[in-house]
Amino acid sequence: MTAIRRAAPADRTDIVAVLAGALQHEPMLTWPLPRDADLDTVRAEFDVLVDLYLPLDVLWLADPGCTGVAAWLPPSDAERFTELEAPTRDLIRPLTDDGGARYDAFWDWLGGHLPAEPCYFLDMVGVRSALRGRGVGRRLIEHGLHRAAADRLPAFLETGNPDNVPLYEHLGFRVVAAEEAPDGGPTIWFMQADPPVG
Repeated sequence: MTAIRRAAPADRTDIVAVLAGALQHEPMLTWPLPRDADLDTVRAEFDVLVDLYLPLDVLWLADPGCTGVAAWLPPSDAERFTELEAPTRDLIRPLTDDGGARYDAFWDWLGGHLPAEPCYFLDMVGVRSALRGRGVGRRLIEHGLHRAAADRLPAFLETGNPDNVPLYEHLGFRVVAAEEAPDGGPTIWFMQADPPVG
């Protein structure tokens, strides 16, 4: 069975490579970037995001060999996601072709959809391409869902990939909203898994 462990600073290079490779076509991450953004641009975006998340201890790895990565923010970090994310914008703006205007508007809009009540927030999950379909992503998602259930709290996520919606539904999430992002942005599905009753 795939072992799940907390990421360490020494894992940084592997984490960036896994997330950039797995999510290079995820509309939530690519839409605010230039239309012709390549893998190097997406990797540069993850360089910034991983540097934000590593010190927070919210990155989880599937081992052996960092086969997958998930960012599961506990309620204390999910509640202040907007505050945590804000400093990354100055570092990501140079990757955009409009001074970050689309990026800022998009992430402001996304931040407005986070639940008001405490929750665990699955911000991203990615698996090495050669290992997709083998249950690695499922294990990373279930890991966070078990933590949320133990605290009797819901779990929340956002996705811009319609192919992911049935997978998340199979794991216990339900769509609470599906909306088009501003200025012709992608459709985003907002999903929540409720804690067990009783």
